[in-house]
Amino acid sequence: MGCLVLTITLFSVFKRIETFPMQMEDNSGTEVSIALSEIIKSLKPIQLAILRKPRLPFNSSVEEDKEIDDDLYSDNNEKHVNDFIYQLHKLYFKSVVFYDVELFFQYIESSIIGSIESTNLVFCKPQDLMDRIYERKLAHRLSLFIFYWGAKYPPKRSDVQFSEPLRAVVVTRPRNQAFRIYYNQAVSNNNGQLSLVSWYDGENLGLSKEPLLPVASSVYANFHGRVFRVPVFHSPPWFWVNYKNDTHDKGSQLEYDNHENRRREESLEFQEVQVIGGRDHRLLELLAEHMNFEYVYVEAPGRTQGSLRTDNEDNETFTGGIGLLQNGLADFFLGDVSLSWERRKVVEFSFFTLADSGAFATHAPRRLNEALAILRPFKADVWPYLILTIIFSGPVFYFIIAIPFKWHAKNGVNKQPQFYMAYIREITHVECRVDGNQQGTQKQVAQIPKNLFDKCLWFTVHLFLKQSCKELSSSYRAKFLTIVYWIAGTYVLADVYSAQLTSLFARPAREPPINTLTKLQKAMLEDGYQLFVEKESSSLEMLENGTEIFRQLYALMKLQSPLEDGYLIESVEAGIHLVADGQGNKVVLGGRETLYFNIKQYGSKNFQLSQKLYTRYSAVAVQIGCPFLDSLNDVLMHLFEGGILDKMTTAEYEIQSRFLNKDKAYKMTPQMIDENDDLDNAAEDSSNSKGETLKSSGANEVKKPQDGSAIIQPLNLRMLQGAFIVLMVGYTLAAAVLLIEIFTYGLTCNINKKCKKFINKKFKWLKNKLWLLITNLVREMIR
Repeated sequence: MGCLVLTITLFSVFKRIETFPMQMEDNSGTEVSIALSEIIKSLKPIQLAILRKPRLPFNSSVEEDKEIDDDLYSDNNEKHVNDFIYQLHKLYFKSVVFYDVELFFQYIESSIIGSIESTNLVFCKPQDLMDRIYERKLAHRLSLFIFYWGAKYPPKRSDVQFSEPLRAVVVTRPRNQAFRIYYNQAVSNNNGQLSLVSWYDGENLGLSKEPLLPVASSVYANFHGRVFRVPVFHSPPWFWVNYKNDTHDKGSQLEYDNHENRRREESLEFQEVQVIGGRDHRLLELLAEHMNFEYVYVEAPGRTQGSLRTDNEDNETFTGGIGLLQNGLADFFLGDVSLSWERRKVVEFSFFTLADSGAFATHAPRRLNEALAILRPFKADVWPYLILTIIFSGPVFYFIIAIPFKWHAKNGVNKQPQFYMAYIREITHVECRVDGNQQGTQKQVAQIPKNLFDKCLWFTVHLFLKQSCKELSSSYRAKFLTIVYWIAGTYVLADVYSAQLTSLFARPAREPPINTLTKLQKAMLEDGYQLFVEKESSSLEMLENGTEIFRQLYALMKLQSPLEDGYLIESVEAGIHLVADGQGNKVVLGGRETLYFNIKQYGSKNFQLSQKLYTRYSAVAVQIGCPFLDSLNDVLMHLFEGGILDKMTTAEYEIQSRFLNKDKAYKMTPQMIDENDDLDNAAEDSSNSKGETLKSSGANEVKKPQDGSAIIQPLNLRMLQGAFIVLMVGYTLAAAVLLIEIFTYGLTCNINKKCKKFINKKFKWLKNKLWLLITNLVREMIR
């Protein structure tokens, strides 16, 4: 009996020992599922994507895969993954499970494009996916990757780098009922090191703290002296760059731990430059002070913002400073960096630092030729009507005077009764003639005066020219019309014309300004204006990718030069210098603020700035998925709301203007100053008479500020040259008419003499013939 009890007891013990691994396995799977569920719950994700371990590793061998101690990797333990998903769905989270890695990546890409935060749980080693994540540009602040593969310790730093902008969480299981959570963005130094941020105790404590991960706005509020690389090029007033290499720069402090970036840096040579001022330089100093970071300036490749190299949407690369950001070789990019659709595909932009607009600048409207000043009081469409009015005024006056004579002649005035004569005398011209045979007897006859039409023409001309003239008729109709003509000619035409002409003499007329795109297009077609734009700038992108008139202007701009890129300039400052040279009609397209500042260097009165063509915003460009973009936006919004950005822009304009004027005044020699004085005194007597706009030097601007009163000038004989030209033309025409009359009169006299002589000769010959004929007939009859 005792042996039977012992046998039963041993059998039960062995049975328990046999089922113990299965219980441990079940408890282990449930433990992992509950821990991961609690971790996901603390993150409060909007959506969750789960990637189960693929059937084949991505970059690891089969031998390496067997070394992983992960209960969830075994095909026998797939039910534990299902248990985790079951636990997760009890928390009512929106989730999706992927077995295909490509579909998993496409899901993340669509979330990033839609600006949707996504939390991604991956049941495999980070090394298997890291290269493809960077290659597909899925490292973004909106995507959080949580890696769990059952490891006891996080991966070594030499094995994998969790560099920005990747957000990665690694969950390890050092022992049963214990999980550790590591995060790569717990500090702001970007060294790719994982930091322990929390842990999970499955027995009784749960998560050590919530929220589970530190907030990015608090992490990146202070960079603790982190050094950023900022590409820059000379672009006043945003940056004033000295391209001489300075050995005392901070370039030696740069440390990049990303091996990929190091390999790229080895193939590129960056030249550090010195920035001596500029509005965005002041802004960067303010940001560095507020966020506690340092920076070093490097020369942007090509000294440009950057442009698209290829139109291939699958592989869009940029040059210049944008290209450095795209390749991860720079951190910030400032300097009137405008937003565009093409740039937003490869970089991200902060809150705008400048609300600007597109515009173009050309030379100031030149003074028109003063010889034609006498024609400018009235517009070109007024002169035809005025001339027609003067021409038809004479015939109308003749018709008013002559029609009563023709009416009375037709109806018989002398047969009217005597009581009509008083009225007829008032409305008609009556002449009294004394018959030679009956003296003292007067006979009233209504007759049109001789040469009345010619007299009416000259009478109206005298009235419109405000000349004295004799009354042609005493009738009330003629007097009324004379008064109307006199008022129209004296007060309406003559006085208005005189007033306008005097004002034009005091303030000389200039060309109509070119301030719209339509006028610019017309000027390029008809007047040969040439349009220039800064290479690899947002203005060039607007012309290339714009619609309607922008495309038309771009086509005209490409045809204006035989060179392929003859319309491109290094900077807006170089374009303003071309316009200031005055050689040909040139136009520069760019940002209105940049144009305005560079115009002030050469004198604002020498340029014409167009209207606002389109709205453009400038911002700080950063890498795609930049983790500290929200912190940067927060600082920029506070600066904008406080009016500090506008104040900085205005102050920088004043500082740089004073700097430029002092620098130019220092470089002026006494001889140059004397020449400028002579040039200023002879400004309106020499260059302006040729229709040119005088360029004032910086020294003259300091000594004698330009204002609107300097445009008003006293009258001189040069302004009245048009009247003398008209007088000379009149003398010439009068002399020509006189010569024509003399020639015509002499020719007429000669013809008359010859005709008379010929007729007399023929008449005598005919007379002689007739006389001989008659004589012969008489003789025949006598015989």
